[in-house]
Formats: sequence, C-alpha cells, structure tokens
Amino acid sequence: MKNDSTSFFENNHFANSYVYDISISHVPAYFGLHWHHYIEIVLAQDNGIIYEVNGEAFPLKPGDLLFIWPGELHAVSTTNREHRLIMLQLDADFLEKRVDFQSVAYLFYQIRLLNQNNFPEIEKLRGFLTELRRLSLSGISFSELRGCVLLYQFFILLGENLSVPTETATPQKTGHSAQVHRQIIAACTWISSHCTEPVSLEEASKVAGFSRCHFSKLFRAYTGLSFTDFVTRERLHIAENLLKKPDLTITEVSLESGFNSISTFNRVFLKSKNVSPTDFRQMYLQSYQK
Repeated sequence: MKNDSTSFFENNHFANSYVYDISISHVPAYFGLHWHHYIEIVLAQDNGIIYEVNGEAFPLKPGDLLFIWPGELHAVSTTNREHRLIMLQLDADFLEKRVDFQSVAYLFYQIRLLNQNNFPEIEKLRGFLTELRRLSLSGISFSELRGCVLLYQFFILLGENLSVPTETATPQKTGHSAQVHRQIIAACTWISSHCTEPVSLEEASKVAGFSRCHFSKLFRAYTGLSFTDFVTRERLHIAENLLKKPDLTITEVSLESGFNSISTFNRVFLKSKNVSPTDFRQMYLQSYQK
C-alpha cells in the first residue's frame, strides 16, 4: 500500500434518496485514504484486492466480506489490474436507530473481515448481498422496501452469530469457555451503555465477575483493545452522531459523549479521524446541502 499521509472526506449521495446503494465496482490500481459517514461492506470477487483500514492491511480473497464503519480511514489498492467487488454503502442510521440493533451496535463495529473460516454461515450473507444487487437492477415496485428487508435479514444473521466473527473474540481462539465468553460480552454491553458516564475498569470487572487484573487480560484478549481504548472508541462513536446535530455546541457534544474536557475530546477526535470535531461537523452538514 502506498504511503499516503493525506485523506479526504467522500461525499456520496444514494440514488433516489435510498438508505443504501449497492453496485459492482471496478477497483483502480490505487484509491487513496478517505473516510465517510456511512457503512461500507465489500464482497470480493477477485484475488489481488488489498484494503488498508485504520493503518492495517487486509488482502482479500474471492468471497471475503470486509466491513468499514463510519469515520474509519481506509484506502484500497490492487495488483497490476482492475479487480471487481460488490460494494454496499449503507446509511448508518439503518442500524443505529433500530432498537433491536442498538444494544449490540458495539459488537457490529468490531467486525472487520469475514470468511469461511471465522463465519460458517457466510454463504447466506453473500446470498443476501447478491440478491440485493439483483433487486437493485430489477426496476420492480417497492424495490427499496424489499431491499431493506434483505438488509434486516443480513444484520439479524450477523447479530445471531456475533460470538463468531472476530478473530480475537471466540472461545476457540482464546481457549476459554463459552461461559467466560458470555461474561465478557455482558461487560462489553454494560460498558457500551454506560460509556458517557465515568466508568471504571473496577466496575466493569465486577459486572463480568472477575478480578480487576484478570478481567483486564481477558478483555484485551477478546476485544483486541484495552479497557480505556474501548471506552474511548464508544464515546467517539456517540460524539460522531451528536456532531450531526447543529444545535449542540462542540463543548456540549464533548460532555454528552462522556469526555471530561473539551481539550481531551478535540485531541482524541483529531487523532482518530484526522480532522477536528468542528471540521467533521462542517463536512457532514455540507454533504447534505449539495
């Protein structure tokens, strides 16, 4: 992947004001670092496609599913020639405003790369996307509504198997029991729902039922993040949604998303997104004025 220190905000508008767009994309030799406020899911059709997401490279094989979440910096390159993939771009509100999905949203956002090895039912997910693409070309009545039903089925299947997808989050990978897995999941859910408060590692360990030290090690093994980084990620996700509300000041966004100071919020947001909270809001609002 090329060394690219710059990035840009990609502002796509979905046709007919749909909540999603799905297409066959021909990936160029290199498409530079960029980010956007919608969800992107790609289904690789050929070998030779390499995505970089948040600085980590993901070489894709045919049939692989890669998930890119709102605000994540990513770039794509290919080997020697153009390669094809099915690309789904989806309004994040589709997940975040559904009560059924809200309680496990943090688990969805941990999903990155799915394949036959870590998600046995991936063929069903591929089928949903293939049918969604066929539907988008059909021109039949209520195609968006029919497509939304397919998307709900897609995410319900993901939700029912959230203990499987991530490389670090399965009992088989960690060598721990399914009960331990459920205890860590319970703690993650608690942290996610209380992250706007001054949560502590001590409190989270009590929710999980482990000592502070043991929980800290288990938590990193299952999530791939430290407790502090996980809390920060959850707070940033809340902040992104709050920044979409022009009536809130940046200070109000900072406090409502759980940061104890505006300077900390600005520093952490800039480090994560490569833009300040103010610039993020401006780019988001401008995208809906065009």
